[in-house]
Amino acid sequence: MRIAFPIDDVPCEFHRDGLTGGAQLRCGYETMKLQSALDPRTHGSFKLLRSWERQVGPHLVRIEKRRPLLFAGFRPSDYRVYVDGRLIVETRGI
Repeated sequence: MRIAFPIDDVPCEFHRDGLTGGAQLRCGYETMKLQSALDPRTHGSFKLLRSWERQVGPHLVRIEKRRPLLFAGFRPSDYRVYVDGRLIVETRGI
């Protein structure tokens, strides 16, 4: 899953690998790891909502992933990107 969005004219991209579960946020030349594929909690969670928050310059970026209740590995999840509490992007994907 890739989601591209700008923050103050700086291109940012959220990337989550559906196979390994690793997630990262790239803003400009900086890459921030959000979730490691080696962390066991990445693969075994019963929570329906997972969120990541990072400070990008003066802005707070929050990314939310809401998974379906049944057969989550086979169905798309809903993703939302917030910058300073404002919804910037809403999409669905695996």
